[in-house]
Amino acid sequence: MIRKSDVQWWVLEVKKHPGSAPAIIEELARRLTELDAENERLRDEIVRLQRRTPAAAPGADLQALQRKVETLQNLLDGEKSIETCVLFLSDRLQSAHLPLSRAGQMAQEGRPALDKRALLGLRCLLLARPRDEFLLLTSQGRGLKAQLSDIPTLSEGGGWPTAEGEGLAAGERLTAAVAVGEPPRFWTVATRRGYVQRRVRVAFDRQLAQGDRLVKSPLRNDTPVAIVNGDRGDLLLVTRWGKGVRFSQRAIEGQGSLGLDLDPDDEVVAALALPADTEILIATATGYATRRDTTRFEARSRPGGAGRSLIQAHDVLAAFPYSPGARLLYLTYSARLALVSTADLPLQERAGKGTLLRDLSRDPGVAVLLVA
Repeated sequence: MIRKSDVQWWVLEVKKHPGSAPAIIEELARRLTELDAENERLRDEIVRLQRRTPAAAPGADLQALQRKVETLQNLLDGEKSIETCVLFLSDRLQSAHLPLSRAGQMAQEGRPALDKRALLGLRCLLLARPRDEFLLLTSQGRGLKAQLSDIPTLSEGGGWPTAEGEGLAAGERLTAAVAVGEPPRFWTVATRRGYVQRRVRVAFDRQLAQGDRLVKSPLRNDTPVAIVNGDRGDLLLVTRWGKGVRFSQRAIEGQGSLGLDLDPDDEVVAALALPADTEILIATATGYATRRDTTRFEARSRPGGAGRSLIQAHDVLAAFPYSPGARLLYLTYSARLALVSTADLPLQERAGKGTLLRDLSRDPGVAVLLVA
């Protein structure tokens, strides 16, 4: 179904981004073709039913339709019964998943999730819902997609259950990943050195399917590290050294912008889309965390400039929208999982070293998730 709001959005996008017009026209043509085919199918069905003799019992058709509805309902119920999972991804595109309840049990019992060799290749953890799709970006700026159904279950304490390098060129590495439920109209990509690009999703997907390079940073040895919903609001970049910068996503130039100036040894580790002011949580590798209200740091009129201190740390792992009662799920250097409560995390008005939620100084985290 084509809504009036869709047409208004297409017109607005063509005015703002003339270069996206071919992609929008392709999307519109595809949807019109689908509607035309469906219309023809329904028309044939009406003609067939009108020509049917009264002797043909309608009960048989009704029963067949009921069976189809029951089958679809069973499929839907099966989808709903699949548990939220923790997805493990390596830099060589190896992958495995673990049901969240099982991950929690492993954390409680202190059992290792991976062997040491597999841990060395770990790139990131994702929290995956049953019907999510995974969008992956590589060191060469290319994009790949994956489904949870294609990813095997993790064998506790073992290696990767999938072969390395499938879909990657020599020397290419996975550098960014996101779980996608409902795709946005725009994607915003941030690189390790703070370069940001905002792309129309339709054109983004078309280039991805063609194997084209999606992210083109002008900075040397720069790679994408985060991809977020770029539809509206602000973008917050957070660095390893606890610096941050916030600006409107609409202020990003067509060919991309430098989001912030970084020290030579610092790098962007997280990007958050902020449709509105909220509270965020920043977690470090040694078990410290800080909870900040984004009203404390206003958005800049345009990207660029030095970042401001959000937490006094040099080992920031990630940043998340804060959720009361949520827990942090760490994967540590010993390949063990650790569930850490954030219930006692106070709201900080100034940049400090944060609150020690669990002492991980002897076994630091290599990746962390926020589990609501």
